[in-house]
Parts: sequence; C-alpha cells; structure tokens
Amino acid sequence: MPASWIARLRSEWPLLLVLAAFAASAFVVPTLSNIATTDDWGYGRSVEILHDEGRLTVFSVVAATAVGQVLWGGLFALVFGMTLGVMRLSTVVIVALGAIALYGILRDLGVSRGRSALGVAVHLFNPLTFMLAFTFMTDPHFMSVMLISAAFYLRGIKPGSFNWRLVVLASFFAGWAFLIRQQGALIPLSVACYLRATRQIWFNWQSVRRLLAVGALPAAMLIGYYLSLRWILPIAIIQTSFLDEAIGYGWSGTYRQVRLLTYIEMAYLGAVTIPIALAMIPRVRSFGGQVIRQRRLLWIPLAIWLAGLGIGAWTLNTAERPRTMPYIAQFAGMRGLGPADVPGARRQLVELTWVPEALTIASVASAAILGFVLCRKLVTPVSPERAAAGLLAMIGLWQWIGVLPPSYHYALRGGSLDRYLIPLFPIAIGLMLWALRDVKLATPIAWVAIAGIAVFSTAATRDYLAYIGGVWDMGHYANSIGVDNTQIDAGSAWDGYHIYTNGQEKPGTKVWSPEPAPWWIYLYARRIDSTYIVTTNPAIHPGYVVVQIREYDQWLEDDPVFVYLVRMETPR
Repeated sequence: MPASWIARLRSEWPLLLVLAAFAASAFVVPTLSNIATTDDWGYGRSVEILHDEGRLTVFSVVAATAVGQVLWGGLFALVFGMTLGVMRLSTVVIVALGAIALYGILRDLGVSRGRSALGVAVHLFNPLTFMLAFTFMTDPHFMSVMLISAAFYLRGIKPGSFNWRLVVLASFFAGWAFLIRQQGALIPLSVACYLRATRQIWFNWQSVRRLLAVGALPAAMLIGYYLSLRWILPIAIIQTSFLDEAIGYGWSGTYRQVRLLTYIEMAYLGAVTIPIALAMIPRVRSFGGQVIRQRRLLWIPLAIWLAGLGIGAWTLNTAERPRTMPYIAQFAGMRGLGPADVPGARRQLVELTWVPEALTIASVASAAILGFVLCRKLVTPVSPERAAAGLLAMIGLWQWIGVLPPSYHYALRGGSLDRYLIPLFPIAIGLMLWALRDVKLATPIAWVAIAGIAVFSTAATRDYLAYIGGVWDMGHYANSIGVDNTQIDAGSAWDGYHIYTNGQEKPGTKVWSPEPAPWWIYLYARRIDSTYIVTTNPAIHPGYVVVQIREYDQWLEDDPVFVYLVRMETPR
C-alpha cells in the first residue's frame, strides 16, 4: 500500500473506528441467519428466482420498485451463495457504504474529521436505522444509495464549477435509488430546483446540458421501469393503489395527513439528533446569546418551526386517544426493535408508563434545538460549504415530501410507518453539524450517549432476529412432523416466503383461515388454513391445543420467553 494511502487512513482513524464498531456489531447480531423478517421475504424470493432461474421478478404485492435492490442482492448471491442471511449481509454492506458517503458529505460541509465521524456514528447506531440495516428491506438500501448520489452531486456542483463526470455519476446513483424506491425520482428533481434557485440554469443550451447531466439517466431508468411493468414485470397492484388512495382522501384529507406527518417527522428528527443536542448542554448559555443577537428576520422561520412542534405535540397529546413517541412504531417501539407480525407478538419491553412521555419530551426538545441551530444559519456568507448545505437541504426537503405518497396507505392506522422516515435522518444530522461548526461542543457527552444507544441497538436487534429465528425453527419442526406449509401460520415473513407465488393470492381468492385472520393471510397466504399456528401466546388462540414448546434466548428480557406450536382441536 502506498505511503500516501497509509497516511490518509491514519488521518481518518475516527471514521475507521466507527465503521469497525459497526462491523463488530454484525458479529453480535445473527446476521447470517437464514430467516426473513416482515416484508423482506418478497425481495429475498425475487433474488432467489433471479439466482436460480435467471429471471427478474418483482411480486405484485411489493410496494417499492425494488429492482435495484434485487440486482444488488443477486450480486451477493452470485459471490457468496443464495441464502436469506447473505441478503441481510448485502444490506449491512450498502448501509456501511452509505455511511462513508455521509462522511464525505460532512467533510464537504466543512465539518471536522472528528465531528464527521460523530455524525456517522449517530447515523449508524440510531435504533431505527440500525435495525433496518439487518433486514433486506428497501428502506436502508434506498437511504444509502441516496447518500451516495448526494455525495457525488455535492462534490460535482460547486459555486463557479460543474464537474460533468461526477454529476453524471451522481445521476446514475439517483436512478439506482429510484429502482429501489420511487422517491429516488425526487433526487434529480431536487438538484434541478437547487440549480434554478441559485441561478445556475436558465433558458440556454448550457443549462439544458446541465439538466441532462443531472437527470437524463434517472429519467431513462424511470421510463424503462414503467415500460417493463407493461411488458415484463407483473402489474404492481400495491404501487398503483397509492394514487387511488391519495385521490380518495381528497384535499382535506391530504391537508390533515401533511399536518400530521410534518410534526411526526420533526419529532423523529429530534429523537435521532438527541446525542448532538446533549453535546450542546454545557454551551447553552453562550449559544443562546448568539441566537438572541441574530437578525430579526430569522425569528420568523424559527417561530414557525416551534409553533409546528408545539401545536403538533399538544394536538396528539390531548386527542381522545393521546399519542406519545414513538408515534408510528413499526420497527422501533415499546416492544423493542422489529415489527409485531407474528401471532402473539412479543411482550412489552418497556412497561414504565413514563418512558414514552419522557422520550416525547426529549424528542420535541431536541427538535426545537435543531430548529434553533438551522435557523441561526439561514443567512451566512457565501461559501462552498454553504452551497453544499443548500443542495443537501433541497434534497432533504423533497425527501420530506416523498414520505407522503406511501403514507396514504396508513393514514387511518397512525399516519405512516417509521421506516419511511430514515432517509431524512442523515440529512438532518449533516445540516445540524454544518450549522454547529463554529460552536464548541462537549463531544464526549455525545460519544457516551452514542455508545449507550449502540449497545441497546445491537442487543435489541440481536433479540429480534433470535426471536424470529425461534419462530422459524418451530415452523421447520412442524414441517419435520409432516405438517404442510399450507397448514401453518407462522407470521407474515414465514407465510409469504413459503406460500406466496405471484398471481395466486389475488383479492377474491377464498381465505381458508378462520376469521378474523391476520392481515398477512389476506395479502400473502390465502391458501393457509391455520390448522397449526406458531405463536408466542397460546392463550389468544381459543380452540387450539399446544403441540410443542421451545424457549428462545433474549438479552433484554429477564423472564424466560417461549415459542409455541398450537393445533386446532377440531380441524376444518
């Protein structure tokens, strides 16, 4: 290795330590377990079909475009062999690459090496992002490729210069991001809006060339994808339903949804940036004095930000059914990490009633600090760092908007899903650290907070995968005693992976399970008759008798926990 490379690596030791900690956590978490979690069975089955049959398939129940992720998983299957654990490994790798891109973004924003590494640690180890990094869901893949695209756009577009090669490379990754989730189409759109807002494009040939560099490849990928839906891939039933749902809610419903999501997004951004906010505590007095001396104009956006936080928190807390953080729990909630889509689910991990309230207060307070920090820097001298922050903020604004379309499906069930928000997290971290470049922070406090969060995230993710592993082991036991998969309900991932085949689970097909069946039976596995159920709580299944009991190991729960195989007393 050249001496210059060694010197460069030595200078980047804070980042290397963070990445090493993330890699070490992958050895604690059962990363290579051959199990699926929640919806990622569909993407894993698509990779299996690609690997075994050489055929690209995206199931009609899949809401995301997913093609880019399936191809990425196919590459890992080609190199390491096709298992569901290898698919999870592919996510860990792409998330790590996205973290390196975030580091590059932070450096372009003028953030020091130490603080940039701090930002990467906040990003990687926040519980929601960390949990998703150990799945094969589209959300972490999209977030990471978005960061790679943003890093190249920031490096390619600077005041007074336009690096054509880097911008075209960025546009390729933007297109790839679209082939993972539809919101990728908003990345080149946001860059075009930034170029227009900064008067770098106009009505001339040079501007047309720049726009083509920014968006031609993503546009070609978008057109190619939707043409493939017509002639190659199956019609994406779930994807087409989003537009129908949006139309069904109308303008008034959309207004309510936007108002709700705006506050929820602010609260979650506050939760993610708590470690950075904690590092400001010893400097609150001096920082507060700086804010007070700011120009009056900056108090207007700050007042709007704080009013949104206050009204949102008050509205949800005084509703008929008060809500506290985490507001839209799917992968991160009071049961720990991971969704509750297995019969019986898991016990409440946190039973103290004040914990959600304390988390809500901390999140809102941190979000208020984030607003102070960003509003303070709205008017700053022109510089390459400010230009980079402006471009990153524009990407973040459009991704903020991008949360809305898939959230219509959950408008009556909480408003959205937490995993839809993770592309916003690294952008908020980057902008906050950029805005604090001139503020002395007690970074040891932030590092201690991150260390504690990392320990929790690792243990909770490990527990979730151990829990799902116990469920799948029980499903395999049922197979070993002669039970067919059409007789077993073992949760959404097991049922989807073992039963769903494209086109056979259409609405209108007879549901064989006793009513009311879980949602995943209707969506993925209408042929299952639920003669046997794998559950963590046999008491909720009247008319069933216990066939087998197995304990599974958990670190964060004190009492023993079990998975049960139960059988219908009188088979249908």
